[in-house]
Amino acid sequence: MALTATGIGSGLDINKIVGVLVDAEKLPKEAIFDKKEQTIDAKVSAIGTLKSQLSTFQDALEKLSDPAALNIRKVSTGESSYFSATADESAQKGTYQIEVEQLAKTHKVAGANVANSALPVGQGSLDLSVNGESFSVAVEATDSLEMMANKINDSSDNPGVTATIITSDGGSRLVLSSDESGVDNQVNITATDTVGSGLNDMFGGANLSTLQAAQNAVLYIDGQKVTSQSNDVDNAITGVTLSLTDADLTKSSILKIEQDDKAVKENVKAFVEAYNTLVGSIDKLSNYDVEKKVSAALQGDSMIRAIESQMRNMISNRVDVDGETVALYDIGVEVDRYGKMSVNDTRLDKAIAEDMDLVSGLFSTPDKGIASSLDSLVESYVKTGGLIDTRDNALTSDKSRLDDQRESFSLKMEMLEARLFKQFNAMDLIVGQLNKQSEGLTDRLKSLPGVVRKS
Repeated sequence: MALTATGIGSGLDINKIVGVLVDAEKLPKEAIFDKKEQTIDAKVSAIGTLKSQLSTFQDALEKLSDPAALNIRKVSTGESSYFSATADESAQKGTYQIEVEQLAKTHKVAGANVANSALPVGQGSLDLSVNGESFSVAVEATDSLEMMANKINDSSDNPGVTATIITSDGGSRLVLSSDESGVDNQVNITATDTVGSGLNDMFGGANLSTLQAAQNAVLYIDGQKVTSQSNDVDNAITGVTLSLTDADLTKSSILKIEQDDKAVKENVKAFVEAYNTLVGSIDKLSNYDVEKKVSAALQGDSMIRAIESQMRNMISNRVDVDGETVALYDIGVEVDRYGKMSVNDTRLDKAIAEDMDLVSGLFSTPDKGIASSLDSLVESYVKTGGLIDTRDNALTSDKSRLDDQRESFSLKMEMLEARLFKQFNAMDLIVGQLNKQSEGLTDRLKSLPGVVRKS
């Protein structure tokens, strides 16, 4: 590869000259590119922070936009070992006396014992049914107890029968259990032999043993008898599920259902705290530091101004709840001139204790409630394809265009550098030739007759 030396003819530092000229053109433009890139990156980061804060705020809203999250019930069963209980928002406050007479049980039957569970049993079919639904399993001449159990358990139309093998001192036997408790879920089995009598010898007539009889749960609520197929007793008391764990008719337990005022208040306070955190974050992302003369990434941004304005309008609304209008101030949530909320505990406690329906309606009335309205607003921004995603996509496009502009400008600077080198090298060549001509002319003049050389 040929080596190119520049500035030999003229004595000029052409590399430095070209570098200075190119930099004079390049550096100001690159500074503009860098500033634009920093601005875009700052906005992307700020919008990511905003989306995160909005999502956190939405988590708090979900506890207030759903009526069930506000109408919270507190359940007490004392030290009862006979049942536990849960209550939803439809449960009414009250105290109940509970006695559990018996627990519900699943039905279990077993075939006759065999000495070796790995040996085949017979050939034919087993027809099984539970609660009016039936299915059939084909038994091959080579099927062992384990293979029969697998066929029953893996059957696609099995309505709720589980087969297991129990090996005891008496041998191994196939046990069939109903998946659901109660007398309606008894397991029935009919064995049909096509060769020999092996299946009937195991499951037919007296060969089939009942290990556990199907049984309903029986309990008394304030002296009123309740029968249930399951140990989970739903809506014997409206909105309440009793989970029975033990039975003793001589023992009585007390179930108490109350409104959980403390949990409701905590949810309201969590909403206030989340709102203030969001407002603080919005202020930080959009403010202007007068002392430092620095603008935040989203200062003057139309989207963040819209969010702030819409939220302030919503929290100042009065909501119609069954013909009565109510606002945040009425339940003790106050908003100052900076948009920050605070809680008046006395008024909030009174509102929750005296009219929980009004508090619930203020937050959760569909389309009008403050929490439900704010939740819809926030969702329009944070959802996939929402307003924030749209802004992110626009910024990504801006970044892509900037990258294209950088690449194009870089190519332009390479061409400028090449052109300048070409021009300066051509000039260097001409100057070098002129210098040589000047030196030759001087030498000839010196050799002319009569020329006196100075010593």
